[in-house]
Amino acid sequence: MTTDPTPPPDDENPLPPGREVAVPIEEIVLNATLLSLLMLLVPMVMYVAVWGWRDLFAGFNGFAFIGILIALVLAHEGFHAIGWKYAGGLRWRDLTFGFKWEALAPYCHAKVPMPARAYRFGAVLPGITTGILPFVVALVIGNGMWALAGAVLISGAVGDVYVLWIMRDIPPDALMLDHPEKAGGIVLEE
Repeated sequence: MTTDPTPPPDDENPLPPGREVAVPIEEIVLNATLLSLLMLLVPMVMYVAVWGWRDLFAGFNGFAFIGILIALVLAHEGFHAIGWKYAGGLRWRDLTFGFKWEALAPYCHAKVPMPARAYRFGAVLPGITTGILPFVVALVIGNGMWALAGAVLISGAVGDVYVLWIMRDIPPDALMLDHPEKAGGIVLEE
């Protein structure tokens, strides 16, 4: 975890001065793999406890499953944007979307600062809407494919959970800028 103050901006380092509370994506992969597996297995154990193993894969369609995952992953990034826009008062033009090929992951990036409270809201919203909510609905109705998709998205929110953990001591009103390259942000100096 990096919490050292960032140097003042210059031609080589365009980051504003402040306290960096961000980690490289690779660090999340290294440090949170076990948590990610737990976040996948716990929902699956819950589903199997209620509906059984046979029902988990009953009616499973691989193409549909991949389509559901792609849609939920894209929606995950959209919910980051929605959370930051409305909780942080950002405009749509303050947000950018892209794809990091080296990580094989889409992303949403906020280009302007927001209160840490809003940053947290935008970080937690996708895990709830694209992971927990689909899983709970699937658990209630007994749809194994959607339960598995929800569990994968719950597990996929491990990076957001990791960021929330490393910023746990940041006051809710502190101004925070989303880091352009790492998971997390920069707490701006007053």
